[in-house]
Amino acid sequence: MAYDAHITSRELDRLLPYLEIFQEPNQVLFAASSRRRCETEVVRNFLKELSDTGFMVVFDWSSWIAESEIYKDLERDVEEHILHADLETLRKLVTSYVRGNRFTEGLLVRVIENGKITQILQRLQMLREEMRE
Repeated sequence: MAYDAHITSRELDRLLPYLEIFQEPNQVLFAASSRRRCETEVVRNFLKELSDTGFMVVFDWSSWIAESEIYKDLERDVEEHILHADLETLRKLVTSYVRGNRFTEGLLVRVIENGKITQILQRLQMLREEMRE
């Protein structure tokens, strides 16, 4: 699927099974052959779903994240902001994390570990439920 695709309930339904999976980051991030945290097959499958559904967007992600004071610091508690974010913001945030991981190895692992991906998936679940109405 192309970037900037319109995200429907069908695409969200493909991503939401990862909510339960990412709630236990220690089980997701440790490869069977390694004792260190790393991108595992589960993480790679999640990245593939993000790509296949067109969830990520094409935009100047590095400028957006630099200007988004709320999201710039990976250690900052942004749960309230994420749980009230619109779909566009969530797509930009996920895109920024995935693209940023190419330049800062381990960034994606950090946002899985500190719960930000789970928070994003929780918000996506809320948005998906609103689509049913």
